[in-house]
Amino acid sequence: MTFSVCVRAETPEGPAFGVGVATDAPAVGALAPYVSHRGAVSTQSFVNVRLGRRGIALLDDIGVEDALPGLLARDEDSDLRQLHGVDADGGAFAFTGDGCEEWSGDLVRRDAGVTAAGNMLANGETLDAAADAFLDGAEAASNDPVPDADLVPRLLDALDAGRDGGGDKRGHSSAAVAVKAPKTTAYHDLRVDEHGDPLAELRRVYEAAEAASGEFTEEKKSRIFD
Repeated sequence: MTFSVCVRAETPEGPAFGVGVATDAPAVGALAPYVSHRGAVSTQSFVNVRLGRRGIALLDDIGVEDALPGLLARDEDSDLRQLHGVDADGGAFAFTGDGCEEWSGDLVRRDAGVTAAGNMLANGETLDAAADAFLDGAEAASNDPVPDADLVPRLLDALDAGRDGGGDKRGHSSAAVAVKAPKTTAYHDLRVDEHGDPLAELRRVYEAAEAASGEFTEEKKSRIFD
């Protein structure tokens, strides 16, 4: 019932990480996406939030290609899980259990710093469309390397493209983006918990938060945000 992308992008001040996710269930932002200064992880399908919480914590010490398989090996219901992510050292990993409902699958574009996964999708084109849209968004960024602030609209574009490519075959009712960058802002953790058009509403929330963030001085930001 879910599709998501986990991404890594280099910025002038260091790597930024993000997750974009949409599903036909309420409050996906409270369950699926996890980000830190060391990586990004999404846990979904028959979701186990411990995989996300523990997975992102482990990235402080080991790579995603060791952390996530190790957690799945100790999960008796791993055949029902989807788990994927990227890390700060160039690693990328994705897993789809055999018990996930069709269409289900994942993709890894290690060199590009992108993974994607989905279940109960209309088709597999959803994941390619989402990944391609995120990567294509780098061309529209204001400089190269990509500035961290551009990750959020690129994730929103990825979610829109995934939906247009097929998306959740039952539709969508919640969506979220989460970003961890060298400089965190007011619009790096946004979610729509239940809405008839959650992706459009999430973009509206982003635009409102981005506009409001202009009122914060750099000194205030340093006191408010991680």
